[in-house]
Amino acid sequence: MNWGYMLLSFVLAGVIYTVIPDLFLHRLGIGSWRRQFSPGVVLTFDDGPDPAFTPRVLEVLKEHQVWATFFVVAEKAKKYPELIHQIQAEGHLIGVHSLNHQYAWFTSPWKTSREWTESVSILEQLTATKITLMRPPWGTFNLMTWWWLKRHKMRAVLWTAEGHDWEARRTPEEITERILKRTNEGTIIVMHDSGGELGARENSILALERLCVRIVQELKLPLVPLEFPDWKLGKRLAFQAWETWEHYYARSHLVERVDATNVFRLEKSTYDGPDLYAEDGKLLAKKGDPVAELHLDNIRLQAKGQDMRKTALKLMHQIRDSLPGLARYVADDPTYDNIKVFVAETLLYRGVTGFGFKVADLPDTRKGQGIAWLQKMIMRVYHPAGKKRNNDRMGNKTKLVWISRQRLLEVGGALKL
Repeated sequence: MNWGYMLLSFVLAGVIYTVIPDLFLHRLGIGSWRRQFSPGVVLTFDDGPDPAFTPRVLEVLKEHQVWATFFVVAEKAKKYPELIHQIQAEGHLIGVHSLNHQYAWFTSPWKTSREWTESVSILEQLTATKITLMRPPWGTFNLMTWWWLKRHKMRAVLWTAEGHDWEARRTPEEITERILKRTNEGTIIVMHDSGGELGARENSILALERLCVRIVQELKLPLVPLEFPDWKLGKRLAFQAWETWEHYYARSHLVERVDATNVFRLEKSTYDGPDLYAEDGKLLAKKGDPVAELHLDNIRLQAKGQDMRKTALKLMHQIRDSLPGLARYVADDPTYDNIKVFVAETLLYRGVTGFGFKVADLPDTRKGQGIAWLQKMIMRVYHPAGKKRNNDRMGNKTKLVWISRQRLLEVGGALKL
């Protein structure tokens, strides 16, 4: 008997069963979801429910009007059904976090399949809803976990940011700062409402209170429910590549968010013409003057349906709802005091005159053609029809859209009323 061959076969089988599926699903995110693709940040909680801490987490979420996702351990859920009902009644999503929090690498194929199936059955009986979201303990997979996911058409949800809040030595400030450093559009945050070291949960709750405020006020990102588009892997990768470029542009050009939900962003710039005049003939901006460029926060324009008319109406509503916040931001920030005009070169100019904007023709230059191409690419990325969408209605010629500071403040104030 060749013991060396048997040992090698055993090791190879172990790698195939544990390391390879964990590499793809956990480390690379292939076959799982490590982020979401709609605007904002998602809060998730693992290891509950817990009679001492889950109600306190729910209280904080209710105070800040945040809807989270709870990945619960089925045996705990069975023990505390009233907490599952409370989570559900308060509008939060429920996913499965295994039967009893076992490590996947040390669980046989048969036990893995049996326990995940039993876990889902318990939760579906308790919630009277279909469970479609799962998160394995420690985010660790084996080959049977992957097979079970595919067979039962479940989504494996991982995370983008964590604060190690299961460790008692982590202060609320440490947990908060660690998470904030890793948080951006699309981030899924993982925290815990049960388990961990003695004393850790108290710090988690204090950190949660800070995060609910600072993500919205400092990062200017909304806290949103977990939601996934029906996208193939290629579309997801293309979206992330494009988003990486947009983040780079925003950082390098100092593009500012207005607030957590505003569709506008601002970039201070130098105007390069043509001259812009007020209705009374007064010159507002000439080449070389300071202006603020208006950018649309593209992910907030993301369409969910195929109806183009509804998508266009949604954009008009977003512009209307965002103008008061934009006006307030400009009025409160003294660095905009010397800026008299807010401008944009865009294909999306239809209907904006109703909000006080002016629309002017621009020379047909390579820059304008480049902007037109760029905006059509943006529509491909953010519209559900992707490259199949007909962009002909947008045309190919960019226009100069602008509004004076005075008019912006007037319109913003009027819409607020």
